[in-house]
Amino acid sequence: MTSSKILLLFIISIINILCFIIIFSFNFSENNMVFFHILQFILLITGTSMSLFAGFFLYSKIFRLNHETSPIRTQENLTNIQDDLTDTQDLYTDSSLIKYIPSILCIKDEGGRWLQAKADYLKFLGIQHDFKGKTDKELLSNLNINTKFLAANYKLEAQAWQQKKNVKDIINITNPDGNTIEITLNIAPVFNCNDEPFRLVTSGQLINKSEGEKNRLLLMDSLFYNSHLSFMILDEELNIININKAFSEMTGFSEDEVQGNSFSMFNASKKHDLISKILFRFQDDIFHLWNGEILCLNKNGSAILAKLEITRIINQENFTSNFFASLIDITKQRKNERHIMQIAHYDALTGLSNRIMFLDRLAQSLSESKRHNKHSILFFIDLDKFKAVNDSLGHDAGDEVLKETARRLSAVSRKEDVVARFSGDEFAILLPSEDTHERALYIASMIAKKIISEISSVYFFDNREIFIGSSIGITIYPEDGDSSEILLKNSDISMYHAKNMGRNNFQFYKKEYSSSIKDRLSLENKLRKAIERDELRLYFQPQYSLKSRKVFGAEVLIRWFVDEISTRKMIPPDYFIPIAEDSGLIISIGEWIILNACKQIKIWINEGLPISQVSINVSARQFLDSGFMKSIAEGLKQADLAPEHLELEITESMLIGDTKRIELQLKRLKNMGIKIALDDFGTGYSSLSYLKNFPIDVLKIDQSFISDMIEDSKDAKIARAIIEMGHSLDQKVVAEGVETEAQLLYLDHHGCDLIQGYYFSKPLPVNKMTSLLSSKLNT
Repeated sequence: MTSSKILLLFIISIINILCFIIIFSFNFSENNMVFFHILQFILLITGTSMSLFAGFFLYSKIFRLNHETSPIRTQENLTNIQDDLTDTQDLYTDSSLIKYIPSILCIKDEGGRWLQAKADYLKFLGIQHDFKGKTDKELLSNLNINTKFLAANYKLEAQAWQQKKNVKDIINITNPDGNTIEITLNIAPVFNCNDEPFRLVTSGQLINKSEGEKNRLLLMDSLFYNSHLSFMILDEELNIININKAFSEMTGFSEDEVQGNSFSMFNASKKHDLISKILFRFQDDIFHLWNGEILCLNKNGSAILAKLEITRIINQENFTSNFFASLIDITKQRKNERHIMQIAHYDALTGLSNRIMFLDRLAQSLSESKRHNKHSILFFIDLDKFKAVNDSLGHDAGDEVLKETARRLSAVSRKEDVVARFSGDEFAILLPSEDTHERALYIASMIAKKIISEISSVYFFDNREIFIGSSIGITIYPEDGDSSEILLKNSDISMYHAKNMGRNNFQFYKKEYSSSIKDRLSLENKLRKAIERDELRLYFQPQYSLKSRKVFGAEVLIRWFVDEISTRKMIPPDYFIPIAEDSGLIISIGEWIILNACKQIKIWINEGLPISQVSINVSARQFLDSGFMKSIAEGLKQADLAPEHLELEITESMLIGDTKRIELQLKRLKNMGIKIALDDFGTGYSSLSYLKNFPIDVLKIDQSFISDMIEDSKDAKIARAIIEMGHSLDQKVVAEGVETEAQLLYLDHHGCDLIQGYYFSKPLPVNKMTSLLSSKLNT
């Protein structure tokens, strides 16, 4: 052999090997099968035995392709490849495919006759004799054959031929020895170039069920311990059984250190009720998941915010056997969320709410005000002479002024108010939920004055004094608009009106509101002198015992009579009492009421008149005032009155807030021997915890339940329920606003203790109350 021939053979061999490597390493798809055929042709020319293996590899590619592509395109591929098979029948034999492609279980011809099959597959089916060339029906004569499987398989084959695409299914068959075999089948019909049936190829895998379960358990175990997520397995009492590596890395504890301990060891908040809370949730069979956020304690003493999810694990008896828990560190997530929230809803320079946040809160406030018939106040504030600061001292100075203005606006606002920087040198303030329009006007004017005063005060920047002012426009919902847009527009209009009026002032949207404010401020000034002018008077509304129909006590009320030209005008209490509370005058007025009420009942007692006590209303501001207890003690001392003759009425709203301070104040009163009545019960929060935690002696049913009690059965039931509840807590019950005999009889029938109202008497001045008591002296 010449050297040239040897070289040629060597080149051919190299080409052959390269083609072979490409075929086995390249991932062929339907789009590059032409390239594959070219390589196959090269291999056939070289005449090496490796072309046979390439053919086998081609057939395996077909079946993988058959899983991954659409039925129509796959059919085209199978048809094209079948042409190749027909041309190279010596290379691609059915027996070779069975031998070299592990997933192929059997091959049948177009008539369903068996051609080739795996030995394990034949053994599983119970086919022990010659099977080639026979159909399933012909093989059924064998008594040991698995007829159930063949029947199921026959349906799948018919479906594959009919649909002209591969059909998949999983079949579970129990062998005579009791073992369950799971068979994953993929039946692929192969058509020739004329679209005629050619072969039916069944591929799949036989899996012993018990072995599969074992493998799955091993897989799950590996997933548990090697997962990057923190996992725990807990017993039915939430004690720790196992933790994975990720959990150890998160907490710093090893598995040995935590096994057998309660999960609560990781709860940094030390709330021992967390375990009982979770277990209580799972008492209901419909709940299989609990999730929440906890502070997770680390071994080094630090804590991270984590999301905890606990899933119930049910055993074969349908009982809870264990719990599976996962922990995810969400510290960074919450930090990012807060940062995003800060950027989206707050002004970067001042830290105040921005326009978006303000409009959202304004919409919420208007919705609440509409639902509860309240009034919301909107301030629109523009800084006067701010542009001059920017122009003369620069933007750094302007920024400092804006930040200081934000601080001052926040200082004059209440906790529930919303302060925002709208844009540039414009600010807005929202005051939600004022009870009446008159009160809203008054509060708005008071705060506006404070704002003007604060912003007019000197600013400092770089050792320089800066003076600016503010023009404020004020609107009130719903009088000045029933939407955010209208209120903002009108407040802007009134702000510009303030500028036109000389700047550094405030203007309400409507001119007549200003005169209303002037009237209120004038009234406040008169109220300050009411005590020294002797314009206040005590009135008493008798309280009758339903059992004896005799006077038991009286509620103390106040009336204000203002001397005007040739007449004396009475100011309604619901008008001047809010002014007294807002201005702080309620403290001195309250002291006057306590002292004079104690003196008056002492006079009646000394005269032998039939009255046991007086009941005085106390405002929230008065109750929490540092001098309140002293005023009570001073009133009793000056009148020389025993404390059992005095009862104080408080409202439910006064019990909200610093409960420890409120409870201490009430206990001091109780220790003095003074009785406590809860006024207007049922109209406020009506929390039973008040009755449980605070020393309440008397419940007063609000007159709103009494007035419609006969016509409205619900009001009657509420009144009856309050009576029964009060008596069960050893509390007396007083009904207010009783005006008819029918109301009286109903309350008497259900055991109400005391009543007051126009049925017996309207509120009376001292002289008439004295006459009433005197008339009852001998009855």
